Amino acid sequence: MSESSTVAPEATDWLTLSPKAEELERVLLERSTGRVRTLLKRLFRDPAVHALQSYANTVSIRRLGFNDHGTVHMRITTHCALKILKHLDQGGVKTSLVAEEIGTFEDSQVAVVLGCFMHDLGMGVTRRNHEWHSLTFADEFIVRYLGELYPDDLAKRCALRALCHEIIVGHMANDRIHSIEAGTVLVADGTDMTRGRSRIPQMLERDPMVGDIHRHSASSITRVEVGAGEGKPVRVGVHMEDFSGVFQVEEVFMTKVKASPIMRHLEVVVFVKGQEPRFYLR
Repeated sequence: MSESSTVAPEATDWLTLSPKAEELERVLLERSTGRVRTLLKRLFRDPAVHALQSYANTVSIRRLGFNDHGTVHMRITTHCALKILKHLDQGGVKTSLVAEEIGTFEDSQVAVVLGCFMHDLGMGVTRRNHEWHSLTFADEFIVRYLGELYPDDLAKRCALRALCHEIIVGHMANDRIHSIEAGTVLVADGTDMTRGRSRIPQMLERDPMVGDIHRHSASSITRVEVGAGEGKPVRVGVHMEDFSGVFQVEEVFMTKVKASPIMRHLEVVVFVKGQEPRFYLR
């Protein structure tokens, strides 16, 4: 018997979430309908998914000294991915499932939620190649929830399962991806770069160490906005207090953007207090 099947999904005594995670869940549910909303509600109350997310964060922060890769990060990324996908759709960009006449826009949303919500589970194993460990953990849930959502459509379950795998494997830009859905999650993952995400490891580690530039750069970033662009379907606006945050944009975020199939549909602009906006894509 699998670990996740030993606990009833309806049991909620185990559930402990931060106010930020609770707020993200509320917003995600308010802005979703149909299969997407059903899936989110099930994922939010799955004890095994929650335990794996929480442990990934413990290992990431306490053992490895990295930033948040747990319950909050995976909810932020899922929220941003759905927003990007919505603006792409409103801007006339078809998802790969729609363009290839395999599924609907809702099906693309389902794949994005399933893959994105569990893309960092593998941080509980190791940082290097953690996307492949994430896939090992996530596949059981992918198969189960696709079975619940599409009980009479084997072909669609198989296609969505493969797409979820691409989303998870591709989120680090180590393997080339080709779908709009996977490219959306790759970019969304990079948008979670504000100071809140770097606060915990800074509090735990006071001695200088390799990689501190990532923390201090992220500490300068006050917020990231995802919305409709002026000339492109999607604009990502990064607001920061000083130019130290540019490192995070240039070395981390833009690396993901350049590897994403949705790059040509994006505007990326940086706002620094007292300075003219700096465009990286327009």
